[in-house]
Amino acid sequence: MFKQLILYRIGADWSPNADLFQDSLERDCFAPCGATQALSAGWVSPRGEEGGALLEQIDGHWLLSLRLEKRILPGAVVREVAEERAEQYYDETGRKPGKKQLADIKEQVVLDLLPQAFTTKSHLRVWISPALRLVMVEAGSISKADELISLLIKADPSLNLHLLQSAESPAACMGAWLMDGVPPEHFVIDRDCELKAADEMKSVVKYGRHNLDRDDVKAHLMAGKMPTRLAMTFKERISFTLTDTLQIKGIKFLDVVFDGRDKPAKDEAFDVDMALATGELSQLIPALIDALGGELDFAGQSQKVAAEDAPKSAPNPSPSLDEILKLARVRGYLTRAILMTAFQMGESRASTVLHNLMEVEVISLPDESFRFHLLERESP
Repeated sequence: MFKQLILYRIGADWSPNADLFQDSLERDCFAPCGATQALSAGWVSPRGEEGGALLEQIDGHWLLSLRLEKRILPGAVVREVAEERAEQYYDETGRKPGKKQLADIKEQVVLDLLPQAFTTKSHLRVWISPALRLVMVEAGSISKADELISLLIKADPSLNLHLLQSAESPAACMGAWLMDGVPPEHFVIDRDCELKAADEMKSVVKYGRHNLDRDDVKAHLMAGKMPTRLAMTFKERISFTLTDTLQIKGIKFLDVVFDGRDKPAKDEAFDVDMALATGELSQLIPALIDALGGELDFAGQSQKVAAEDAPKSAPNPSPSLDEILKLARVRGYLTRAILMTAFQMGESRASTVLHNLMEVEVISLPDESFRFHLLERESP
């Protein structure tokens, strides 16, 4: 089961061919570190079977696994041995080694010590969905995922990948959801979040196992702090934490997902687990992209690639402040539904508009009915 995912969009010109992809992966299959090799990376069977297929297909989804082997050589040990050799050089020549000589000594020490170093192994799992045209990497950071992506592109140079970006900032959307207390459809806000200030102090406020529909959370948001992490649940089936960089962390499949499911036999466990995980996450990911305003294309326009069956229509321009104020005066207040209906905008965009208006003190905090009222301004 996947615990965390980083999402990459596949370019429109890619034509999936599993057989050719499998052949390409075999050219970079894993080989253990050589005696003087600090790091080795290569593809292994995602089932964990020696000599197994490097690409598994389950319900149309491709699954891969990259093994990393690293020799552990503590920096303190390298420095200590290098200093001893530098002193030996001084004793033999009567001269202190210069910067270049010190660098050469250190490099030689590393080469001498590497064969004695212990090794550690780790794995990065990859899920490719040709139907969704997404590559998802189970990695803790974008830098780690990018290393794997370079090997994927080496296997198939036609694979044009870039980090998926939402049309609206995840931080702004999370802030709007927290501010008005209304998450997007099918989602529930859970009890954990992290808020961070954008100023030079970078102050951080963390809530763990707290009700987040609180005045102090709204006060932090009004003071300029932005959410960097927010725990959510999708359709009461998957809990996860969304980050401000659109990473999905802490993925957990809830008990309802496993209801009525018998424990699979050992030789069937991989297929059953992966079918379940990819099936559930294939619903979550498009819904999450849609909740963030759709996907940002690189022509600077927003397109809702998550909603494939949505009717095609020209994008609506953003309403002006005067238009919004006029609407508020006519209706007496604003809500997300009013903005969505009047200006034909998505719920995430409506939430962001309300959040921005609260920041500049044009409208009030929401009342108990989640209505936002115009604030009276003093005449000059």
